[in-house]
Amino acid sequence: MRRLLFISLLGAALAAPSLAAAAVTPKPKTHGSGVTGTVVRVDGAKKILVVRAGPHETSLSMTPATSVHGGHLAAGQRVTVRWLEKDGKKVATSVRIEPPALAGATATPTAVVGGQP
Repeated sequence: MRRLLFISLLGAALAAPSLAAAAVTPKPKTHGSGVTGTVVRVDGAKKILVVRAGPHETSLSMTPATSVHGGHLAAGQRVTVRWLEKDGKKVATSVRIEPPALAGATATPTAVVGGQP
């Protein structure tokens, strides 16, 4: 009987730390997310930036810590935005505005006839 009690207590003592560790495991941290698209709207008063990437629009909050590289934000610009989720909101951490030459550039094949472009 004592042996059974000892084995039960030993098993419980060994299992307790693993159960406690599983319950306290913190949520994994992400290094952020990103979106590349076209600026639909910038609301300076509300500090909101809306970016369209394909058929989806992403609304992001901007803070004084949000860094903007490449100029002044305006609708129609092509941007890449890095963001983190905080309190259920997408908060932009950095905005990189693509130069107009890159934003409008597309790779178009050039036909070569007789060795001359």
